[in-house]
Amino acid sequence: MVSSGTLKQEEADRLESQHQVLNMVFDERQFFPPVQRVRSVLDCGYGAASWAIEVAEANPSCTVIGIDITPHMKPDDLPENFIPQLDDINHPFTFDANSFDFVNSRLVGGGVDRNRWLGYLRDIKK
Repeated sequence: MVSSGTLKQEEADRLESQHQVLNMVFDERQFFPPVQRVRSVLDCGYGAASWAIEVAEANPSCTVIGIDITPHMKPDDLPENFIPQLDDINHPFTFDANSFDFVNSRLVGGGVDRNRWLGYLRDIKK
């Protein structure tokens, strides 16, 4: 029998591997297009928080909010400017319009309900 701790670690490792591959593909760039002055970032479906932590550490004056449906992979040692929140991207966002300079939404396609896509895209655009 495999323990849930082992499964969590395997999933965290898988997500970290995906993050490293995307870092290589994107030449270690965090933002597309480049953002000159980033103050507030939203990471949708932060998973193991690799991207969010990387952005928070590289931009200490920026607030990085990560939302995910489950906090089970959140690392213990987080930068002070990274704020993980329990939230479901399949529900309308409660953030005010223009709250973020950048919204990261990658590898969440399988987690967004088919009938939520249009609303989700509106939410991340506002």
